[in-house]
Amino acid sequence: MTNKTITVETYINHFGLTVLCGYEEISSRTISEMATNRPGFELCGVFKSSERHRLVILGNREIEYINDHDEKRLRKVYEFLTSEECPGIVICSSLECPKALLEIARKNHCPVLSTGMRTSDLIVQTFTYLQEALAPTTNLHASLLEIYSMGVLILGESGIGKSETTLELIKKGHKLIADDRVDITLIRGKLIGRAPDLLTGVMEVRGIGIIDIAKLFGINSLSKEERIMYAIKLTPFKKENVYDRLGNSVQYLNILGVNVPLLNLPVSGARSMAEIIEVAVTNLKLKDQGIDSTFEFENRMNELLLKKKG
Repeated sequence: MTNKTITVETYINHFGLTVLCGYEEISSRTISEMATNRPGFELCGVFKSSERHRLVILGNREIEYINDHDEKRLRKVYEFLTSEECPGIVICSSLECPKALLEIARKNHCPVLSTGMRTSDLIVQTFTYLQEALAPTTNLHASLLEIYSMGVLILGESGIGKSETTLELIKKGHKLIADDRVDITLIRGKLIGRAPDLLTGVMEVRGIGIIDIAKLFGINSLSKEERIMYAIKLTPFKKENVYDRLGNSVQYLNILGVNVPLLNLPVSGARSMAEIIEVAVTNLKLKDQGIDSTFEFENRMNELLLKKKG
């Protein structure tokens, strides 16, 4: 798992902010927390509970308070707010930056930014943006497809036939998101899978090489991203192995703390893996909707046994 940060420069470019001072620092100062800080307590001189690593937002209330109070006392507050821990200060609604704050921010090389956005709008949009930009990420050696509107990971050891099965599923009308490597981000409790930029829209097939999926099967055979709902692992078929014939054993693949239902499917030359995966995904969807074929079969069998005993 990767704990991410973004530079203040990236944030500025995303929201189109104006840099009032501290331009030399915007590429080195980073944002690491999703929440922002409206420094009401700090302006009153209370510093103990301050979140010093958060982006500081100054809106109408803060600027009005500043304009109504003694600048000499507030200079101590400005020294605290513009410390090197602070990513930067954003002044909303195109309000004028207090001169003393700008002076101290320049001295401390702290970026001060300006926007015409209202305070509430900036806070909401900043939180939404940072939730995605700072979301924990990981990657898996796997393929990811959209099958019946569900994101399905196809896993298995090298040479088991992941790419060949993926190709067959694409030919049957399902969508490719990523082949060989899947980048996964945890956003608001959901696992979102994407392809790395270099591998977007392409696959490697043994004996053929790199193929362009959109050119071969059309642009509708691709999807940019999908929420990961299920994982299917292809395993070599071995006669000596005991396989679960009723589907009672529940397994999960833990990704970034989220348990994804995992199904192990044995591979053999006589089995059409693409069709079996279609059936498996349909069955998993039915279980999510409370329809369990195994449970119904066991009930039917128990009823027959009771009739025989009677």
